[in-house]
Amino acid sequence: MTLLRTAYLGLLALLIGMPAWLATEATAAQPNARSERTAAEDDSLDSARGEIEEIITPEYRQRGMRVERLPNGNLRIRLPSEVLFAYDSADISRDFAPTLRQVARIMSRRPRLQANITGHTDNAGSDPYNLDLSLRRAESVSTVLRSEGVENFRLHTDGRGKREPIATNATAEGRQLNRRVEITLFRQRADRPRRVQP
Repeated sequence: MTLLRTAYLGLLALLIGMPAWLATEATAAQPNARSERTAAEDDSLDSARGEIEEIITPEYRQRGMRVERLPNGNLRIRLPSEVLFAYDSADISRDFAPTLRQVARIMSRRPRLQANITGHTDNAGSDPYNLDLSLRRAESVSTVLRSEGVENFRLHTDGRGKREPIATNATAEGRQLNRRVEITLFRQRADRPRRVQP
């Protein structure tokens, strides 16, 4: 704080009857408020979206990987099963694991972000099998994120099987789009207690 500003605050304090030291401390606290706003901006979904867009390679984009803003403000990352897993498997592809680790680092820099990780399949196979496969795939994604330091309570997994298609299952192209894992990122409310997953 400059000498001129300090003198001005002292004079102002005398005029309104406030102790000069209190006026000075109130002004000195302003940088802390700015730093808190900066921390909140770091947690923002807009900045996370920008970083995620940067890690989507042209190849992955061509194969259907997307990040989009939902009407409720949350972010959804769509991960096609073809880039994540081998056929009929829940083991993460070695080629795609580095991309998932980058997603984990983006989350780690934003401690208030949480993720719903949801697996989906096409309509081939029985309902019980598809539900199990979709859940195991969601859990595999969660395992990679946890291995990079994202806390367990921030990750919530679910498998929907074939219940929520985004394209027709009558064509090979449609079935390919339906086989996916979606990561929905949302901000934890400051007044909401942490939910610990078993």
